[in-house]
Amino acid sequence: MSKKRIAIIINSLSQGGAERVLSILLERFYHDSTFKVELILLEDKIAYAIPKEIKVTLLSSLNNAESNIKKTLYIPILAYKLHRYIQQNNPDLIVSFLYRADYVNILASFFHNVPVIVSERVNASSMYNNQSLNAKINKFLIKKLYPKASMVINVSEGTKQDLVENFGIDAAKQIVICNPYNVEKIQKLSQVSIDFDIPREKTLIAVSRFRKTKNMQMLLQAFSRLEEEAWLVLVGDGEDESLLRRLAGELDIESRVIFAGSQDNPYQYMSKAGIYLSASRSEGFPNAMVEAMICGCAVISTDCPSGPREILSPTSDSGNRLTQGIEYAEFGTLVAVDDVSAMREAMSSLLCHDNEREKFAQKAIQRAADFQLEKVYKQYCDAFLSVIEGASL
Repeated sequence: MSKKRIAIIINSLSQGGAERVLSILLERFYHDSTFKVELILLEDKIAYAIPKEIKVTLLSSLNNAESNIKKTLYIPILAYKLHRYIQQNNPDLIVSFLYRADYVNILASFFHNVPVIVSERVNASSMYNNQSLNAKINKFLIKKLYPKASMVINVSEGTKQDLVENFGIDAAKQIVICNPYNVEKIQKLSQVSIDFDIPREKTLIAVSRFRKTKNMQMLLQAFSRLEEEAWLVLVGDGEDESLLRRLAGELDIESRVIFAGSQDNPYQYMSKAGIYLSASRSEGFPNAMVEAMICGCAVISTDCPSGPREILSPTSDSGNRLTQGIEYAEFGTLVAVDDVSAMREAMSSLLCHDNEREKFAQKAIQRAADFQLEKVYKQYCDAFLSVIEGASL
């Protein structure tokens, strides 16, 4: 049987959660006997390693520095270029990751009969919860275009419910596939040494882009109120970095906050910390959280939409989130979004109680095994085949 040809389109392979997930999947698809995968980029940026044998097609000369308006105006042009690609390459399925790639994918589908799958990576209502022109355009495009897709793959139940309740997307054409993790590879990389030595039981870590939705200021504010001796390691970079450095100085904690920068191997830092922190106001399915769990960190996270509750308290109602205070869940600790006092209390509790912290660390390792690469990869394969076979009927 000949291989099914899958074209996967994404904005770019710059550093980010969806991009990392796709790089993992591309590596696995390359070794599969059922599919032949090709990659299509809207922008010329590849930060993650992928098999050199995978064909890469670039649709534009855009880059990350371009304005959102310019990128939005390019969507019809990119859709036309994708249509030309489909005419020339005859794929059996087009799969897209991230919003602009999703819009391009669906618009191009108006001119061909190849089935399309879009992948929802974040909670759209939380991501676009303001009245900016960019938010309005994106909410309009999601509502109008997503119903045209053959299937929507959500990264969490929360993102699926958001599309159903707030965008009117039929639940019957949606499925949930969580992010995949190469557990053995992460554990191996986590054993690499780092260039500073502080006690694991007194070290907290956050790995994130420094931007508004990640709410890193909350972590600094909560950390500054701790009475316990502790250090905070921040791995990442972004537009808010100068603000965070300035805030650390204003809070008089700069000597205990380590800005480690963006790292190709964040796992070597995660494994040296006892507690992983997330203060996000919005997520889809937080990659770094699960990676930290694989590395043996106890987790404290805001109970934001969507993902943290599904990971740390999988048997609870994902739509029933905290409005204040703390919840000690089965696999970690949840605190209300923007509740600085609750975050400080949760930090203090795990710093002071070694047995509780290590219990959560062991439970975290146990939970992370549910997201093993092979298990998730099979779900993607089944979804792709079902759409291709359904289109041929």
